[in-house]
Amino acid sequence: MLNSYHWAQSTALHRRDLLRVGGAGLFGLNMPRLLQAEESQSFRRAAASAKSVIFLFQWGGPSHVDTFDMKPNAPDGYRSHYKSIPTSVPGMRIVEHLPETAKVMHKVAQIRTVHHTMNNHNSAGYTALTGVEPAIDDQRLRDSVELFPAYGSVVDRLSPNTNGMPTFVSFPYSISDGSITPGQRASFLGRLHDPLFIPNDPNSPDFRLPQLSLP
Repeated sequence: MLNSYHWAQSTALHRRDLLRVGGAGLFGLNMPRLLQAEESQSFRRAAASAKSVIFLFQWGGPSHVDTFDMKPNAPDGYRSHYKSIPTSVPGMRIVEHLPETAKVMHKVAQIRTVHHTMNNHNSAGYTALTGVEPAIDDQRLRDSVELFPAYGSVVDRLSPNTNGMPTFVSFPYSISDGSITPGQRASFLGRLHDPLFIPNDPNSPDFRLPQLSLP
C-alpha cells in the first residue's frame, strides 16, 4: 500500500499504475501483492485511454437499493419500494426514476463489491475519498499528515497535467459533517498538490472563475 512520500519519489509509476495503487485499499490489495501480480506471467497491462476523470461524491446521496441494486426478491423492508425498469443490458434492471441512465447502462461499469466497515460519516467519507480506511472510526477524524491524500492529489504528484491547466479541480464546496471531512486535499504530499478549489456553483448565472482570470 502506498504509505510514504519517499516511496512515491523513488518509484516510477505510469498512469495505469496509479489507478491500481489508488484503488488498492478498495480492492483489498497491498503493494507486495501488486508487485507480485506485476511479475506474474499472467499479469497483462492494458493501454490507458482515459484523458480525464469526474469523481462525483454524493454526500448523503441516493441509496444503492433505490437506484442500481433494488433487491426485488428481498423481504419487505429491505427491497426498494420503487419499481424497476429494463436497461440496455439484458437482464439488468434499475430504478424507474433513471430512464435516461437505463439507455446507456451498456457503457457503465457497475461495481457491486466495494464496501467499508466505517460507521461514522467522516471516517466513511475519508475512506471513499482516498480508498483507505482510517486507523480509527471516529466522527472527530481530522486532516493530518498521517492520513492519505485525495485521489486527485496523487494524480497531480505522479502524473501532473502539462498543458497549463490544473490537474485537480474541486467544487462547489468542501465536504463536511460538522467538521471538514479529511481526504479532500494533498496531506503528506504537500500543499503544492492540493486541488484548485472553486467554492461557487457553476449553474449560477453570475458564476465566475477569478482563479483563472488575468489581473
